[in-house]
Amino acid sequence: MRIPFYVKLFFAFIIFAVLLLGFASFAFNNFYKFNNEKKEKENIINILKNQEKSFKNNIKSFDEKIFLLSQKDFLKKENKKESLELFKKILFNNENILEFKVVSLDAQEIFKIININSEIKIIEDEKLQNIYSNSYYKNIRTLKNQEIWHDNSNLEKPTVINFVLREKNYFLILKVDFNGFFTNIYKNFDKKTFVISSDNILLNYNNTNLFHENKEVDLYKKELNNIKSVDFYETNNLLSKKVYLNENKYFIFTINIEDESNNNYFKDYYKSIIIIGLFLSIILALLFSEPIAKLNKKIEDENKNLDLSIKRSFIELDENQKVIDKHIMFIRMSKNNIILEVSSAFCYFLGFSKGELIGHNYQMLIHKDTRKKEYIKPWKFAKQGKSYVGEIRGIKKDGESFWVDLFIEPNFNNLNKIVGYTIIAYDTTNKKKIEDLYQNINNQVEQYNAIFENVNSGIALIDLNGNFKKLNSTFGKFLEYKNEELLSMKCLDIVPESSKELLLKILKEAYEIGNISNIEKIFIKKHGKTIHLELSLSLLSDKKHFVFVVNSLEDKRKLQELNQNLELRINQEVEKSIQKDKLHQQEQIKNAKLTSIGSLAAGIAHEINTPLTYIKGNLELMYYDILDLPQSEIQERMKYDSEKMKEGINRIANIVESMREMSQSTKEVKEKINIFSTLVISLTMAYNRSRQVSKIYLNDKLFDIDSINKNEYKFFSKIQKQRIEQVWIIVINNALDELVKIEDYDNRALNINIFDENDEIIVKFKDSAGGIKEEIIKDIFEPFISSKEHSGMGVGLNIAKKIVDEQDGIIKAYNEDSGAVFEIRLQKCEEE
Repeated sequence: MRIPFYVKLFFAFIIFAVLLLGFASFAFNNFYKFNNEKKEKENIINILKNQEKSFKNNIKSFDEKIFLLSQKDFLKKENKKESLELFKKILFNNENILEFKVVSLDAQEIFKIININSEIKIIEDEKLQNIYSNSYYKNIRTLKNQEIWHDNSNLEKPTVINFVLREKNYFLILKVDFNGFFTNIYKNFDKKTFVISSDNILLNYNNTNLFHENKEVDLYKKELNNIKSVDFYETNNLLSKKVYLNENKYFIFTINIEDESNNNYFKDYYKSIIIIGLFLSIILALLFSEPIAKLNKKIEDENKNLDLSIKRSFIELDENQKVIDKHIMFIRMSKNNIILEVSSAFCYFLGFSKGELIGHNYQMLIHKDTRKKEYIKPWKFAKQGKSYVGEIRGIKKDGESFWVDLFIEPNFNNLNKIVGYTIIAYDTTNKKKIEDLYQNINNQVEQYNAIFENVNSGIALIDLNGNFKKLNSTFGKFLEYKNEELLSMKCLDIVPESSKELLLKILKEAYEIGNISNIEKIFIKKHGKTIHLELSLSLLSDKKHFVFVVNSLEDKRKLQELNQNLELRINQEVEKSIQKDKLHQQEQIKNAKLTSIGSLAAGIAHEINTPLTYIKGNLELMYYDILDLPQSEIQERMKYDSEKMKEGINRIANIVESMREMSQSTKEVKEKINIFSTLVISLTMAYNRSRQVSKIYLNDKLFDIDSINKNEYKFFSKIQKQRIEQVWIIVINNALDELVKIEDYDNRALNINIFDENDEIIVKFKDSAGGIKEEIIKDIFEPFISSKEHSGMGVGLNIAKKIVDEQDGIIKAYNEDSGAVFEIRLQKCEEE
């Protein structure tokens, strides 16, 4: 038998009401208990803070008393009664003070007064004791002057606190019993406060014994180590606060948290609440079940009608889908951009069939000129689950490019994860072409406006009656008018009266023939001055406006002068070229002579070398014969002369060797050569002149032809050997030409340094001749540039630069430390 819906609903209401009541009572009970516990803890914390404050105030009051007493010179009073009255007035008006005494620095009691049962008396001198054995004495010995120390070292009376004040020559010690204070805090607060001393003595209050060790309180004994480890300790059962006397002594105030939350309220009324709640649930269920059942029946009927409506809508949707497929361009893709579905409209637009697109990557439709950034941007939004609207350039099957506006929408599954994308496209190719066309037109207009405003001619647009319609700033500058002023005038207003009729004829003639050019006219400036300008008129195609152009005749005259100067300059350059050709011919003749001299020098070097070898060998044999002679003054003189002859022969040999190497025919191919050896050869050839002009240092070592080692340093580069030696000779001779101008020989020096840097070999020639003149230093390597006052053609450094350039090197000149520097950089190659 089917149970009616309203019966099911009635029992559902009852069950829901019971569960709701149970949950509400449970939650409210826990909330009430938690709130009570929180208030209880807050109350106990406030009590502990007040007790701490009260305790510290008591300590402070006794500190003030002992400080006050230190200001009284009671030790010098001879009358004990006066001293006694003083102590009664300052100290013993407080019954908790048990004793006061003065102790010397060596622990001997000097003065002592006690309070026993409110009887105050001064102890006789013979009864005074030494406190050296007291546990707190070792701590007070280190006190500074006017410093106070608190201590409760008496285990039998842990409530007794000693107040010690250090004076210059003694200690003031006040003993106070805080028994009354602890009794008051126990009585005056609504929570029972237990006190634990730093010596592990647990105290409580009862009727018979004020403070005593309570072995029955297990809770405090279990937590004692934890309580002592921190200044503030909190558990579900107790709270404690540590109050310090000194760094080692303290009292811990502890209060037990009593569970005073009244849960009996719920126990007393729990049954009544449940019965009332059930009764109300039954009434509410009866009231609402039948109407809701009727409403459910109505909803069921509506759902049936809705199902029929959905079926009809589905049929309509299918028809609409066909229309969309035919007229709307869209693509549905997977998460990896693989085309899953494409509309017929988009296929027709692209020229592809559906079979050619489905299963392929969407990127095949993107134009190859599209930047990667533009292609990735839409997918950054889509992969974040966001929709994207933008445009992109694509390519059809036939290669034609197109532009479309895109709307990309991510597709999600039931777990809200992206599974693909839907793209709806709208063709904007024609719109894009129109935008490009407008942009080109605007650019051209901007260009024409820029030209119109920046040309040196004054340009104006006038109508057939001569009224100004538009003009550039140059036109106003010529006549010293503002543009606004000229726009309210006619062209006839800026010419003299005698020229107005002529200007009208010119306008009429320009209208008939189209344009008139280069007519010189007189115009009137704003303030009445005249100016001669060249006038041109052109009729526009609309036959309603003229282009009115004026040019300054000064520019024309300047152009004529420039033409004349240019003609003169050309003549000068032609003459200069003729001189260069003559010099090049001289250089070629000179090179031919040098070649002949080189060949002659090679032959001479060869001819000299043969007899030189013969002389050198015979000199060595003669030297051995001299050594065999008996020792005498003549033998020594002959030995000395032989050594000098040997040095001369070596010098001749070095010169001949350098001459032979220099005179070798130049090879056009580059070889791997030690640059240092080429420097040595060049310096040898220039030695005869250099020794008379200046000292030369090679790598900071004075060059001497008698001690030559061409392989002392090795810096290899691929060069033409004789060519680079020619560069060294040119630079060395230039330096010597400048150094010879310095009168003092000691101030003349040429430093040559060779070193490598990264992949380059650097050779620096630095002289002390004062440097190169600033006006020629930039053009020093140009032909016919020379700093020499006599006989300098100015072609040597130009030749040197050409040679260095041919060796793939760099040469530059600059001044440094009052001297000229020529720096040559060559490519380095490794030694094999």
